Amino acid sequence: MAQVRRIATVGLAMLIMATAFAACGSSGDSTDASGAKTGSTVKGDAASAYVGLSKKAAIAKAEADDRPWRIGREDDEQFMLTQDFVENRVTFEIDDGKVTKATLG
Repeated sequence: MAQVRRIATVGLAMLIMATAFAACGSSGDSTDASGAKTGSTVKGDAASAYVGLSKKAAIAKAEADDRPWRIGREDDEQFMLTQDFVENRVTFEIDDGKVTKATLG
């Protein structure tokens, strides 16, 4: 009986972990400087609309769209980011004043 309970507990734990892992998957688009998609697409091309914009224009667009934003990397400087999932937040990577990658989530 103890072994059956242990197997059931392990099975339940694996199910919970699998569900949590699936829920943490990316649901935003990503594009690189060439426009190639680098992540899954759920919201069309919302993130790619920022690629190629200047830093100032991208921030202004995000604010006009009422979209939270943050900068993950600017040139050689990598910024610390929280790992919380905010579905409509856009994270910018910027090179020489231009957005080269934008990711939602």
